[in-house]
This record gives sequence, structure tokens and C-alpha cells, in this order.
Amino acid sequence: MRAFLLRQLDVRCGRWRWSPPLWALLLALAGMAFFARLGVWQWQRAVEKEQITARYVSHADAAPLPLSDVLARGADIEDQPVQLSGHYDNSRLVYLENQMRGPVAGFHVYTVFLPEGEAQAILVNRGWVPVAADMQLLPPVPPASAASVVGTVAMPSAFFTVGAPDYRQRPLRVPRLDMPHIAAALGVELRPFVIRLDPAAPDGFVREWRPADRLGMSPDKHRAYAFQWFALMTAVLVVLLVVNLRKSPT
Repeated sequence: MRAFLLRQLDVRCGRWRWSPPLWALLLALAGMAFFARLGVWQWQRAVEKEQITARYVSHADAAPLPLSDVLARGADIEDQPVQLSGHYDNSRLVYLENQMRGPVAGFHVYTVFLPEGEAQAILVNRGWVPVAADMQLLPPVPPASAASVVGTVAMPSAFFTVGAPDYRQRPLRVPRLDMPHIAAALGVELRPFVIRLDPAAPDGFVREWRPADRLGMSPDKHRAYAFQWFALMTAVLVVLLVVNLRKSPT
């Protein structure tokens, strides 16, 4: 195997000879494939986030629709303004941890809302609150009392976290919105989406739902990273070509 990897290719073009060791060629190809994959992934993320921004802008001035009309639109309902009547169940409260606002850590506070005439409840994101002085304690929040909710539809992030929260604690404190587990823990059937409470609606806290506040990294930054990965791929190719290129003796 070692002898095979030490073999050199011999590619000639006129007076030029390109003869890399096989191991160097294989290593370079693996590196180029790796860098290319990362570049493509970053480019795809840029496209996805541009679509998120475009969808948000297209819905920004739309009038809120009744829940039934939103559900009739099918799967593509993210950022759709919605309005529904019913009541909050303040005994079912969820704190989503590790939510940063600038340098300050905090929580997004969710309360179960029971729409009139609906069998399934909905988690309403009432906004951001900072952590308490003791980070192990949940900051208290006032109960919600409005009989209607106006906001926009959002799908929970599929972000993976290590370990599972204690679903027996009350209120619930979770690192991500695992809707089936939260529904089972709260003993209520939940819709697979949540509603971000409109900034002008009552019963809320700090609410910044602009795309820039939710994207994490802008499309331009993703493209910059993609360019860096593609540049590294090109650099490996150039080094592979130049280092192993020789003039044949006349």
C-alpha cells in the first residue's frame, strides 16, 4: 500500500512534466472536495436567508388573517400575520433559554393560548426577558389576560441541543422548542407552529421580530465565508499544480 501511494503520476505536455505523488494527489483532492462542500453549504445558507427576508418583507404590510384562513394556505405560512380569539392558559408557561439580545442573555417567554372553537392550542411567544440575578432562577412574568392575539406565524427551530430538559419542572425551561415533548409535558395538544406576538399587542415583553434579529448571520456574510472556502479550494489546486510541475530536460 505504501509503495502504491508513493508512486508518481507522469503527465507530459510539450516540455512540461507534471508528476505528483499519488498520496499528494489524493490528499489534495480530498481537501478540495471538503472546501468545495463547505463553500456550497455557505452559499445555500445565503440563499435560504434571502428567501426568509423576502418572505418577511412580502408579509410585512399584509393584514392579519383568521387562523382558519392561514391554515388553509398549507405548509408555507411562516411570517404570515394572524389574528385569533380565545384565552391564555397562564398555568402553561414555557421559557426558551439562551436567547441573546446583544450581550445580554435572556429567555423567550411562551404561554399557551386556547383559540375559540379549536381543539389544538398554540404557543404564543410573548417576547424576550433578561435573566434574573441568579441565572438558575426564572424571572417572574405577569400573566397574560387578552382575549385575542395578533402576531405572525413562526416555525420552531430544528436546532439540536445536547441533553434533555426536565419536563416535570414548572414553569418549563427548555433549550429548544421540541413541540411533541412540550405538548406531552403540558398535557395539551399543540399546533406545530408558534405565534410571535405583535409588538403593539398587550401582554408582551421585548419583541424584535425583524429578519436581521432572527437570521443570526446575514446572507452577505454567508457569501463571504463561501468565497473563503472556494479560495482555499483554489489555493490547494494551484499548489498541487505548481509544486509538481517541472520542465523536462531538453
